[in-house]
Amino acid sequence: MKKILMTGGTGFVGQNVLSILQKQNAYLIYAPKREELNLKNEQTVVEYLTDNHFDVILHFANPTPGKNPLDSFDTLMEDGLRIFMNFYNHQDLYGKMIYTGSGAEYDKTKDMDLVTETECYRSVPGDAYGLSKMLMNQMAEKSDKVYNFRIFGCYGPNDHESKFITHCIRSVILDLPITIRKDCYFDYIHVYDFARFIMWGIENNMSYHSYNITSGTPILLSELAKKIILSMDSKLDIQLLSQERNRNYTANNSRILNESKLKLDYPIEKGILEQIKWEKENWNENTKFDGE
Repeated sequence: MKKILMTGGTGFVGQNVLSILQKQNAYLIYAPKREELNLKNEQTVVEYLTDNHFDVILHFANPTPGKNPLDSFDTLMEDGLRIFMNFYNHQDLYGKMIYTGSGAEYDKTKDMDLVTETECYRSVPGDAYGLSKMLMNQMAEKSDKVYNFRIFGCYGPNDHESKFITHCIRSVILDLPITIRKDCYFDYIHVYDFARFIMWGIENNMSYHSYNITSGTPILLSELAKKIILSMDSKLDIQLLSQERNRNYTANNSRILNESKLKLDYPIEKGILEQIKWEKENWNENTKFDGE
């Protein structure tokens, strides 16, 4: 039985992956909350790793100042890098680490049209988050044990109300217009499929140290909204707030598909049906709506 440390286990990706891994009965998983393990303190992290001898670290923790009041935009880059380095500098204390990268590594001031992993350094991101993730990727590619599972768009149960698919579904439920600031091509993968790639990474030796974890099938936000409206048997309006197009945010996923031999269980049509079902079953007076 593999012994796994998961950081960020209370976040959207973490809680979904944790639930799926726990059902496998093949892993002994430690998922301490931030009050139980201070990831910013190197000595504390080293002691925890030394005491527990983990086979795999799943590092999903990311500072999220827009969602967590304990995080700050002023220290976003420093905090993310410090946590990462506290694991990276002590690779002798665990088997391997898989962490979540971001499409922001490719510099969001430029279109991303099915970008490959080798295009990651085409330009330096202008934002602190993208820059920190690019630096992590550079270090991962020089390591023996660290692997970047790079997410572009991911959705599923308990996603934040500000995320586009959640916004669309809740707009239909409330019979309020779906708003799109600027249309663009995006790439979404269901978190259940992401979890399958994580399990593959846990169980196998990997040939590369960075992988784009995407559907590989770009879709316009407006077309995605139409699919959701149709799936919910609605005639809701879509309000495009600007005729100007936003930059595309899509990636090539052939590296992970070719190596893992996995196929997506949740292509976008099936995935949104699953998410619509989940949203309806979990709708209550506390459900939030982001009308922006």
